Amino acid sequence: MLSSKQSVLAMFGLCFTLMIIVSHAALVPKNQAGPASEFSNFAIPDPKMVAQTSNSALTQIVFTQSKTSNNIEWITTIPVDTVQDFTLSIISNFTSELTLTAIPPKSSSFHSEHTKKPIVSNGMFGLDGNMIPSTSYLWSRAVVGEWTVKVSAPASLLANEHFARQVSGATPSAFLLALNPSEFQIYTYLQSYNNLFVGQQVPVLAMLTSTQETLPVGQRPAGYTPSAVKATNVAASINVIAPDGKSSTIQMHDDGLHSDGEANDGVYGAILNADEEGNYMTSVVFVGTSPNGDDLFRTTQHMIPVTSQYVTLSGNVQATQSSDELTLNFEVATIAANAPAVRLFAEVYGVDSAGEQVAIAWVQTVATAQKLNNQMVLQTTLNTRWIAAANATAPFSVANVLLSDMDTFVPINQVAELTAVKIQKYTDVRGLRYDPPLNVITKDMRDGKMPAKLAAKYGKVNTETGNGKLMLVHGYCANGNPFSTEDYTNWVAFEDPQENRPTNTFAQMVGEFGEAITDGFSIVGHSQGGLVALHLATYYHSNLDLSTTLPGRIIQSIGSPYQGTGLAGSLASIGSAIGIGCSANNDLTLDGAALWLSSIPTDKRELVYFTTTQYKTGGLVNYCNLAANSVLKWPNDGVTDTDHSSLAGATYANHLKGWCHTIDMKSPPQCTNKQNNIEFNQNSVW
Repeated sequence: MLSSKQSVLAMFGLCFTLMIIVSHAALVPKNQAGPASEFSNFAIPDPKMVAQTSNSALTQIVFTQSKTSNNIEWITTIPVDTVQDFTLSIISNFTSELTLTAIPPKSSSFHSEHTKKPIVSNGMFGLDGNMIPSTSYLWSRAVVGEWTVKVSAPASLLANEHFARQVSGATPSAFLLALNPSEFQIYTYLQSYNNLFVGQQVPVLAMLTSTQETLPVGQRPAGYTPSAVKATNVAASINVIAPDGKSSTIQMHDDGLHSDGEANDGVYGAILNADEEGNYMTSVVFVGTSPNGDDLFRTTQHMIPVTSQYVTLSGNVQATQSSDELTLNFEVATIAANAPAVRLFAEVYGVDSAGEQVAIAWVQTVATAQKLNNQMVLQTTLNTRWIAAANATAPFSVANVLLSDMDTFVPINQVAELTAVKIQKYTDVRGLRYDPPLNVITKDMRDGKMPAKLAAKYGKVNTETGNGKLMLVHGYCANGNPFSTEDYTNWVAFEDPQENRPTNTFAQMVGEFGEAITDGFSIVGHSQGGLVALHLATYYHSNLDLSTTLPGRIIQSIGSPYQGTGLAGSLASIGSAIGIGCSANNDLTLDGAALWLSSIPTDKRELVYFTTTQYKTGGLVNYCNLAANSVLKWPNDGVTDTDHSSLAGATYANHLKGWCHTIDMKSPPQCTNKQNNIEFNQNSVW
């Protein structure tokens, strides 16, 4: 039961959420910077390093009238190449009405046993509030060979208008997810993130690999690529749903002509022609015969965001100097009408006393094009302490200038070569006296100057008398606050229920909500809420910054997929085909998360304390959702696995067994763990 104070705070949070959605108070972007030693942290990620791996297959179920009964049915064959647990899962809004029958090869001595004895598990498959019913069937000892699978629906289900429309239109009403945990898996990835524009060709690559060789995502060294395992009788393709909803299939080839390397090297390639802006939902399908002689069937799902180069740079850069800042103006070459703000990143160089080039710092901001002397420019600033600390002076230059879309972090323009910066007058800052000394990196150096209102309070608030709060932030498409608020004392909940928002938009909303918490706030985030908190701390000045001078934890998270989740791609493919809940979220995919994470600096990662959870072990039910286990690595919490919940540079606070991501899973929701909530509350700044 909520106390009267908690009830007031809860109502306050909801009301203020509604108000900020209408008012859209603008946050001021930070002018970030950091030492040259961090340059490599911001490299555009190599897609091979974040490739999707899969030993499962997702396929559409399209029902037709049975020829032997009044039922509606779908029949297929599934090659099984494992002698371990074999799982078939039906994912559909109509799961409770569907019946699955799976018959192993008739030559098998286990034919009768396997027909009778699957373990059946019902659950909810999906992300946070965007869930769809699933029923899974597990055979504890599989029989290798071709299984016949039939899914049946009673004729009475045709009374459901939505189902009847899908059947008559020969469109999918459900999906079948088959898990084959054998030695062999497929490894799929985009060739590059640098060509995701309208009018470009986007190569997608796939190969069969061995699970004995493939390294987890957090252990892959730079340049890592596993060896391709040569399969025979391969039929590889990509099923595509374009942004306009049209479907197509592209064949993949191992001929050296489709960006696939050498011919017959085991790597298959296909070219996606990006004809329009939006998300392309793709499913890589790989069918063949393994080196063991067993037939296999694997799929992965990629959501490919395609944008336009709505802002490009000319390469010209001009600078002006004030008492403590160098303002850099990057000249715009082309810009679309109503172009949104972009992420601007650059490396800054100067020279030493001998005229030798010196790396000074990186700069990064959210930049909106503005007119300066009749020229459109993108602007950021660099605190001159960085220049003095590097013992550098003019002339200056920039390199690896990058513009990225703030919703997808897709690179939209790059100028890699070293470019001279034009500056009419410059006063050398190396001989000045600095307090604090230059070995101290100040907040102004890292984030640029704060807005006056924030600067007036920075370092002057305290937790005893201040108007500060611990803010609870939910995740993607959530139904509301998932935390047990009776475990918290000084809390307020941000609520934006059943919405799918890019992390950048979500973060600004949280920051705007926090404007009323005048002395600062800290955050406990669930799922995407953790990413949102980190994004806010990185890109925007807000009252969250006021808490950084106080003892305690600024950002704590639980179940946050900092490196994405394999469920995001699968759910996007399912949702685009049969229509469920919230639309797809690029930020939560493996590719989207990798692009976003490459923009997050070391000092902001250090603010985060993250907790992960997983299912219980040692019993009959070693999973949170059996269908999700077919997509995620083990262990997992039913939505994200521990590999992809890790955040390099942050503090791994805890790992809890017996707690799942959300409701309707086999263990309680992780946000209701009383002991962990109490620890979050005690460790928080507020």
